[in-house]
Amino acid sequence: MLILWRLLRTNWRFGLAGVDDVREESRYVGAEAIADYRRSREYFSVDGGWRLAERNERQLRLLAGYRYEAFGFQSLPDQPALDVLPDDRTLSYPWIGFDYRQNRFREMTNLTRLQRVEDVRDGFVWRTELGYSGTGLGATEDRVVLNMSFQDSLLATETNYASYGLEQSGTYRLDQDRVENLLGTLSLEYFHGGSVRWTGWYTSLAFTAARNLTADQQLLIGGENGLRGYPSEYQQGDRRVLWTLERRYFPDWHPFKLFRMGGVVFVDAGRAWFADGQSNGPDGGVLRDVGVGLRLASSRVEVQRMLHFDLAFPLDGDDSIDALQVLLRGRSRF
Repeated sequence: MLILWRLLRTNWRFGLAGVDDVREESRYVGAEAIADYRRSREYFSVDGGWRLAERNERQLRLLAGYRYEAFGFQSLPDQPALDVLPDDRTLSYPWIGFDYRQNRFREMTNLTRLQRVEDVRDGFVWRTELGYSGTGLGATEDRVVLNMSFQDSLLATETNYASYGLEQSGTYRLDQDRVENLLGTLSLEYFHGGSVRWTGWYTSLAFTAARNLTADQQLLIGGENGLRGYPSEYQQGDRRVLWTLERRYFPDWHPFKLFRMGGVVFVDAGRAWFADGQSNGPDGGVLRDVGVGLRLASSRVEVQRMLHFDLAFPLDGDDSIDALQVLLRGRSRF
């Protein structure tokens, strides 16, 4: 169950969110699911923001809130016993932060949506949150929580858009004097095409590093995690790099005036690995694939997702993977 509510005003905002979720997860070693387990998650968040200053298209907001997040893990009957079943953990913390952004935008078409005019940010957004999760508030351990994100545009013209971003999340456990579930990602994106052409180019490069991941948090690559020509958990590690190149097609075709269609030809390359040399999968090297895809977006109903249908062909890997991977997914971007 998901609950989400936000109240926005010119000078302030207020939000509530809640999740109550139970699902079965798998633990992967060498691209094989060695066992399934049950994971429950309870999440509640209340937060607010107040505008402190605004000048020359730049805005500074003070942020504050409270979050509660509890994870529970159970073995499933008729499943092999896991050597390391994730420990139950609860985070309960007030937090404070800031949001500093440049409110400058440019209208572009066929950037991340099909035949839609988009307001693309031609500036930066910097958001930081710092919190303290203590046993006195119901947490299982004392932690410092730090989350940060920064995004900025490098180039914004009628037919070109380039941006980069940096994201970091994780906690510092005071009882063990170490970080836990620390993740950092540096990403670059470039679009060429826009409203003048019905074809476009897109490329992206992302590098992620992790430290002290708990047993339920794995850094994976393949399928849903970026390499479309491979199973979703084909490689794992504490480092990951992924490069994508796409030739995109935006024909002005509107069948029955119900949906818009787009096409793509793509190349992916990437790898996940452990910095200490542990085995990362049946083929531990750089993986590549090529493929084609179809995009469908409703023009009658205002939805924020489009249908992705991709056929991907792996160029590397071992004999255990199929020569053709078929993916059908819903995504918010092209």
